Amino acid sequence: MGDGQYETDAELGELLQLLGLLMRRLRGRDIPEPLREAFRRDALGPRHMPVLFVLARRGPLSVGELATRLGLATPTVSLLVNDLSRAGLVERQEDERDRRRTLVSVPAPHRRLLTRLADQRLGLMRRTLARLEPDARAHFAEGLRILAEEAGATSEGQVTPR
Repeated sequence: MGDGQYETDAELGELLQLLGLLMRRLRGRDIPEPLREAFRRDALGPRHMPVLFVLARRGPLSVGELATRLGLATPTVSLLVNDLSRAGLVERQEDERDRRRTLVSVPAPHRRLLTRLADQRLGLMRRTLARLEPDARAHFAEGLRILAEEAGATSEGQVTPR
């Protein structure tokens, strides 16, 4: 790759353009109007969507189970669930098998919308992965893992010099 810097900078520029384009295209344009209105009204954001997707497809779940599935801290998920509950997008009910547990679920009308939306977004990823050869899929996943690690380190103030 020559001296490394030129190619890396050119590649970085192209990747940033592609990521920007991707983020603009995925920025909630596909969210059905009833959900979009709830998001506007109750100041919800993209961070709430994974909670809704998991609950629509796998719920009802306890907050702890939901946190495990999302790979987030339980207090963080609890705050997200509180926001969604205030917006009327999730409901809590006592677990009939263990009355000490509270389960969170998405009400039926929202569940249908969210399941369809999750399937659309998963379909996008499935079609993308299907177009890649096995080695390219592995490299794609590795790149995303590294990007997620770096984003985590940066958000925690732990930027690692290279």
